[in-house]
Amino acid sequence: MLETMGPENVSGVCLQQNASLPIDTACLSVVNKLEHSITFLSVFDDCFTCDGQPVVDIPAHANTTIQVSTKYPLRLFYNDSGAEKPFIWCGESYSLQEHGRYGWNVTGNNSCSSVDTFYEPWSPYLPLLAALMVYVLVLVVLYSSKFIINVVKMYLRSPTEGQGVLDGIQELESTSQILTVSKTGTRMQALDAFRGIAVLLMIFVNNGAGEYVFLKHSAWNGLTVADLVLPWFAWAMGFAIVNSIRVQLRVSVTRKRLVVKQLSRAAKLILLGLLINSQQPRHTNFYITELRFPGVLQLLAVSYFIAASIETCFASVQRTFQAGRFIFLQDIIERWAQWIIVFAIVMIHICITFLLKVPGCPRGYIGPGGYHSHGQYANCTAGAAGYIDRLVFGDHMYMKKLNAVYGPTLPHDPEGLMNTLSAVIIVFLGVQGARIFVTYYQAESRIMRWVAWSALTGLIAGILCGFSKEKGMIPVNKNMMSLSFVLCTSSLAFLLFAVLYYLIDHKKLWSGKPFIYAGANSILLYVGHYLTMGLFPFMWNYPVTPTHASVLAMNLWTTMLWAVIAKILYKKEVLVTV
Repeated sequence: MLETMGPENVSGVCLQQNASLPIDTACLSVVNKLEHSITFLSVFDDCFTCDGQPVVDIPAHANTTIQVSTKYPLRLFYNDSGAEKPFIWCGESYSLQEHGRYGWNVTGNNSCSSVDTFYEPWSPYLPLLAALMVYVLVLVVLYSSKFIINVVKMYLRSPTEGQGVLDGIQELESTSQILTVSKTGTRMQALDAFRGIAVLLMIFVNNGAGEYVFLKHSAWNGLTVADLVLPWFAWAMGFAIVNSIRVQLRVSVTRKRLVVKQLSRAAKLILLGLLINSQQPRHTNFYITELRFPGVLQLLAVSYFIAASIETCFASVQRTFQAGRFIFLQDIIERWAQWIIVFAIVMIHICITFLLKVPGCPRGYIGPGGYHSHGQYANCTAGAAGYIDRLVFGDHMYMKKLNAVYGPTLPHDPEGLMNTLSAVIIVFLGVQGARIFVTYYQAESRIMRWVAWSALTGLIAGILCGFSKEKGMIPVNKNMMSLSFVLCTSSLAFLLFAVLYYLIDHKKLWSGKPFIYAGANSILLYVGHYLTMGLFPFMWNYPVTPTHASVLAMNLWTTMLWAVIAKILYKKEVLVTV
């Protein structure tokens, strides 16, 4: 697709000497060898059921150089009014390389040549490989140095013959564990590591993720790494609910008081979310009439409160299930009332999505609008969910109107009301993960059940989306937090947590560092990184055209800086909770 708007900028910097191309762009020279003018069109291959969009008119026997995007594979068209089929598509998609120079000839006869490569630079993914190699090297050096230092220390402290050096190290470590008593020492490290992975990944993604498309949110349907962080955060929040409620009920805190405390926490999260939203137009004048009401923390707050209230109302202080035929399902059967409520929430969400009549749109439409479905439903963005958000929030919502793939769309909020309803299901599945932990005492039994839940939710998600990106009944979609998305991301959450629990809390093969530091202060890091976004030393501007390498270096620096801050707070036992 054309990156710059307006015919006067159609060539971009492609014809400027000594000019650097922006990130994810290339130059395409289109040669019209016909006797009459044509219109050149293009569309991203990821644009499902989309027609080619006009880019530029090219006179007869002329050559026009166009700056095109390389974010996604391109489909190329031309409009030949004298042909039997006016719109000619070349029959394949072209994956152009960033900063490459290409040529494309239009020869008529309802056909066109393949794309010729004049210049193809180094792969834009080399900076990612280099960063990975640097991280691996640093880890090897750190752990090797630590091991050598420990060996030397134990050798100096163990003059007695017959005492092995390695035995001394193990004794020192075990003694250190016994003597360590602190607030941080009583935390569940696997859960902190899980939260830490989510929040550090979220910081990396929100700061740009090196401007790599596959590390950013999906344009509509599909799943990327960035799409995982919010549902994982919600899942971890649900996991923490169970033990918190059990402990407080055991010390005779009333259920009414628990609900009030949960409401208070939700209100604090909403206020923090509104604070973040007010910081978003940092370089523009801020008007209260444009303040976005929904947001990530608002979604987490409401979904947390609903799930926590359900658990509070029906949770028992002690296990009440008696041994019998279905003892292996006791974590589910004990909470049958909660499951009925959540199933009702699922059905309400499905009914609204597929049965609510949206003016000018077909029932059950869940597409992006814009170019989708050949532009028939341009004003139906997000279907019922988008319609409800526009009706309720008006201008107080996410107002981005240009989708990277599907073009001009109506405003819709990825953390709107319907998505918040979906998030309740994710939080509840996190609650289920915690129920497994408190119900079964053997580590192998817990891990087996988490893996089983991962397989079950993943299978249901696959059936709903038809194991495809676009053609299923309910595609995986982060923008609308579809049911298949909820189950798919929860499946991966169950699996990741099972792995972390096995490595960290069960086998003690890994301490969970450095992620446990970030997980212990996840809300602080999340709010802090938003409030400091765009400020030095967390971010800076470049005097030259940025590249993937320069942006990736800055984003990794920002993420590591917050990881260091989290470690300092953890070591000083400063744990900020809401």
